[in-house]
Amino acid sequence: MKQIRILTFLGFGALFLTACSTYKAQKQEAQLSFPELGTLIKTKGDLWYSAAEQIGVPDWAELKVVVQQIPFNRQSYFSYAKHMQQAAKINTISYNDSLPYKPKYLRLQLLDQLGLAQLLNEDKHDALRSYISNDDSYKMVTGLNITVPETEMPGFLQAEAIQLQKDKYNNIVLVVIHGEHEKEYFFSELQVFDYQYAHFCWGEDQYHNMIIENLVSEGQKCPKGTYLKASKVTGDKAYHKF
Repeated sequence: MKQIRILTFLGFGALFLTACSTYKAQKQEAQLSFPELGTLIKTKGDLWYSAAEQIGVPDWAELKVVVQQIPFNRQSYFSYAKHMQQAAKINTISYNDSLPYKPKYLRLQLLDQLGLAQLLNEDKHDALRSYISNDDSYKMVTGLNITVPETEMPGFLQAEAIQLQKDKYNNIVLVVIHGEHEKEYFFSELQVFDYQYAHFCWGEDQYHNMIIENLVSEGQKCPKGTYLKASKVTGDKAYHKF
């Protein structure tokens, strides 16, 4: 009996170590990868870490992007430095909170969230809406924080337009436009260190069809009469029809 108890204890110990190893690997992977702008994600995580699994790309051909240059503060620089360390990359940006000059990063954001909601309500996205309405952990990536060399900053800030497009292989491409000149970037070529996402606010149209009324940024509330959980949408003849 004593031997059985010892073997059982060792078995549970091995399972625990395996679970810890798997958890550690998942955490490390989550901290090293970021979703692309304009994609759908499923947020996940727990008390110790959070992550986002990119699950797909809506059927869009082109999305407008705005760029903002932002000085690093303690929080944003900590996120950047931590990511560089975990990714085993060289940190080329120095930061000192006591000095007046602060290095800067770029934030790329999708321009029209109401237009995104209208796009997702088109017939071609019927199946997608049906899928994401079942779980409020589905979100849309609407912003990315990136760093670029100082020499490339003016190219972004002085661009006539910045767009998300898709190449012939359906890969997402960031296109920076200056007149007839266009420069393309894959997100794998940019140093992404953080991202922002939007929640879906669910409601009904006049025929009681379930629709996305709007997208709101993290921490914001849905407008009155719309809900983060599609299951809360009610009406006299409320039903899901996609």
